[in-house]
Amino acid sequence: MKKLTLFCLAALVFGGTVFAAAKADSGTTLRFSWWGGDSRHQATLKVIELYQQKNPGVKIEAEYGGWDGYREKLVTQIAGGTAPDIMQIDQPWLFELSSMGEVFLTIDSSVPIDTSKFDKNFLNSYCLFQNQVKGLPTGLNGETFLVNTALLRKAGVDPNTEWNWDNLFTEGKKVSALGPRNYLLAIDPALTRFLFQKYMNQIAGGMIDENKNILFTEQQAASALTLFKRLLDEKVLIPYSDSSLYYQKPEENPEWINGNLALMHAWVSNQDRSGAGVPGLTIKSLPVMPNAKDSGILVRPSQILTINKNSKNTAAAAKFVDFFFNDPEAAEILNIQRGIPPTSTARELLASKKLIAPLVEEGTNVALAHMGKPQTVWEMNTEIVDILEDCIGKMAFGQTSPAQAAKEMRDRIATKLASL
Repeated sequence: MKKLTLFCLAALVFGGTVFAAAKADSGTTLRFSWWGGDSRHQATLKVIELYQQKNPGVKIEAEYGGWDGYREKLVTQIAGGTAPDIMQIDQPWLFELSSMGEVFLTIDSSVPIDTSKFDKNFLNSYCLFQNQVKGLPTGLNGETFLVNTALLRKAGVDPNTEWNWDNLFTEGKKVSALGPRNYLLAIDPALTRFLFQKYMNQIAGGMIDENKNILFTEQQAASALTLFKRLLDEKVLIPYSDSSLYYQKPEENPEWINGNLALMHAWVSNQDRSGAGVPGLTIKSLPVMPNAKDSGILVRPSQILTINKNSKNTAAAAKFVDFFFNDPEAAEILNIQRGIPPTSTARELLASKKLIAPLVEEGTNVALAHMGKPQTVWEMNTEIVDILEDCIGKMAFGQTSPAQAAKEMRDRIATKLASL
């Protein structure tokens, strides 16, 4: 197993130069937008306050809120030339938003940000557009199962079970036998799509390659959808009629909070939020079949911090971004609110102060141990994602069969790829 400590020690030097901080002009105002929960908001606001204390000529206007509507608002701002100076974006958006024009500042030797403590391979895997670094990862994030150990014990299931596609059914039946409100899998439609993609990667090696070639057959998609129909029919997976009410926020489902659901697909960066109020949680890997072509389990940036290339204050924005990532006080305040810190120095600092929660460290280690290859830009494209969720949803609601949904899925993906 790849341990977090080994990952921390493996950070490569990006370049060899520590760039001098830019001197911000007095009276500079910067806008900084991000999404998250209350704990992330409060930590980020404290870092902004600290920076303003150390740089009294700079004011940073915080624009923050929840996930819902964030991307749509940002796209409108970019198109209208009113985007913030500093923007938190989701990693899958980097290619699409960059394709709208010269949106993000290239972070190279001319920009006053020290990137030497970031892992160069990680940057090259996730932060490039046209071979240029366009943003920096806010944290290390990975996919895992959060495990409600108390419920599994009540159902007679070993909490240390290593999950695969077969025992989801055998052990899931034991959980659902406890009562009509009990299910093994607590996920929403978006996370169902992530789990579907894991299965497809394992049988086909991926879904779409860098050259826009579709890697899966209609028959493979039908077999995956048939499995997911079984998960629903055999009451292993919480019904779509329930999970759809908590789209992108399954941790708010009262059935999870009340301890009626056993496993939740969760990102490491969300584990504090997803696990709130549920005692006795532990971590296990998502299911991987024997001889899988690829696990499909993602380890990627929690988010990416970018600088608006069209900002009137790019040097001042870069100085703040450098502080955000490289200042020790900022690192301690931000802690793990965006996942495991992306720089080796911040990870070492938090580890020395024992500030990395055991559950988060365990989740990161589990995800790293089962990590698959990165998604391609086409697999992350929001229009492709919408097609996947739509076809899975139609099958889940009984509007179409797995075979029909598989044909529609592949046909629509092929049509969309031709237009992208």
